[in-house]
Amino acid sequence: MTLEEARRAAVHAQLLNGTASGVLDTVQRLGFLQLDPISTVAPPQHLVLWSRLGPYDRAELDRLLWEERKLFEYDAFVYPIEDLPLQRSRMLRRRRGGKLKRDEWVRDFLAEHGRFRRSILRELEQRGPLLSRDLKEDPAPGTERHTWWGRGPLRLMLDRGARPKPSRRRSRTC
Repeated sequence: MTLEEARRAAVHAQLLNGTASGVLDTVQRLGFLQLDPISTVAPPQHLVLWSRLGPYDRAELDRLLWEERKLFEYDAFVYPIEDLPLQRSRMLRRRRGGKLKRDEWVRDFLAEHGRFRRSILRELEQRGPLLSRDLKEDPAPGTERHTWWGRGPLRLMLDRGARPKPSRRRSRTC
């Protein structure tokens, strides 16, 4: 393959050649969109779609995610719903815990913050689904505030620990 052929293949694979035909098609062909709430110009997911589609209806992404459920969000990425079985495997592996230093750190964090986890679960049980800003954060004195966690340990707890324990019964749904 020549350098020019490799360039053409890369541009085509990233749908930067005008072949993208809609939000769903673009996400399916790219495999995912990365989400990021920080935006200087616009959120990255909107910039990626605009760079492939030009002007498009931004409400279409929300409709595909939340109404039609043809896309889903997991771990700051948007995936086609067809990838849910693959991502559920990742979710289960992550929940069981891996062998990386990060996994050990998360297990230690959850063990040290059991009372906090139980209080979040109690709130969700009593009040139903909530925004993170609606949950009271009660970090222990001297708790390190890590800028990647957003609002302290609450984000990490919501991402990794504030889930009911899975039932022993196997679900037949995806």
